[in-house]
Amino acid sequence: MRRLVWGLMFLLVAGPAGAVDLAGYVGSARCGECHADKYEGWKETFHATVVQDARKNPDVILGDFSVPNLGFTKDDVDYVIGGHWDQRYMKKIGDDYFVLPKLWSIQSQQWRPYNVWSWRKKPYGKFCKGCHVTGFDPATGAVAEHRIGCEACHGPGRAHAEAGGEGPIVHPGKLPEDRSEMVCAACHVRGRDPSGTYYFPVGFRPGEDLGRYYVPLDKQPDETNSQAILRNFAKWKEERSGKNKVRCDVCGIYGADKKPRKEVEGAMSFCFGCHEFKDRYAEHTHHPDTAKLVCFDCHVQQTKDLMAQEQAKRDVHSYGYFLVHPDNCYDRRIERTCPKCHGDRGQEWARRTVERWRRPLELDH
Repeated sequence: MRRLVWGLMFLLVAGPAGAVDLAGYVGSARCGECHADKYEGWKETFHATVVQDARKNPDVILGDFSVPNLGFTKDDVDYVIGGHWDQRYMKKIGDDYFVLPKLWSIQSQQWRPYNVWSWRKKPYGKFCKGCHVTGFDPATGAVAEHRIGCEACHGPGRAHAEAGGEGPIVHPGKLPEDRSEMVCAACHVRGRDPSGTYYFPVGFRPGEDLGRYYVPLDKQPDETNSQAILRNFAKWKEERSGKNKVRCDVCGIYGADKKPRKEVEGAMSFCFGCHEFKDRYAEHTHHPDTAKLVCFDCHVQQTKDLMAQEQAKRDVHSYGYFLVHPDNCYDRRIERTCPKCHGDRGQEWARRTVERWRRPLELDH
């Protein structure tokens, strides 16, 4: 109860809308000094690795730069964005960074065009930065942390840390439902700040009314900013939790009873990013480990270019960006693939065998 009161007090003293003060931030590592379990879990999430410094750690670059006529080289890359589905590359030009005009598709292991004709007109500091960092001061370009850290969801933590954990901090789960959802909606709903200059809310802090800082692009004539934001975010959530069964990286996986995602290698690393049954893989496949099956032996894409077509419609703000495989992307009649190894048994045997399995093992799916 005392922490809830402190959280409400924080909302009263956070300052006027649009004010950006980075002095109150301490960084995620400081949070980890007292919240080690949460910090270790967070380090494995996509939020923690959304932007990585390629100069300090070149190994974060996943694209194949040996491809001829790419248009830029590995030496041009200052930062990478992403590393799980697609990876984009940033280069500093003048006083800002720009996302280069091709991205690397990690699943297909291919380069794809990205903002080919307009990339030089979209500076990172105006179009992207506010949702890839924690704390952003547009006046100076400074950030509190160049990744989506603890304070992106809990607000500046200096007062909380200096008071030994008794100072003001925001707990999104204890906020009113609309304010809680606005914490996520700030980066998962498309829009612009009220000035129309930035494509993200400037100065917003968790617990505040996002509608004061953000005008969603999809807004009906009779809606307030806040109403439109919540409607758009509800749609985003529905699409994530529907038939595609994709969960929130932060809140849905790394609870107190969950283990951080394990490192996996090879062709199945993409799949195990969401499907967490590596240790019981044989149960899922109904084959012994000696069979050495990979996911794509049974789950075959319907059309070769479907994934590229679907992902090309999306970007980091869109509702469907994290829907890894749309409905009907993979052929659900996996018995069609059995003859690849069991050609002497016939299609009817394959159908009966798969039906006896009833439902494959899907742990935490």
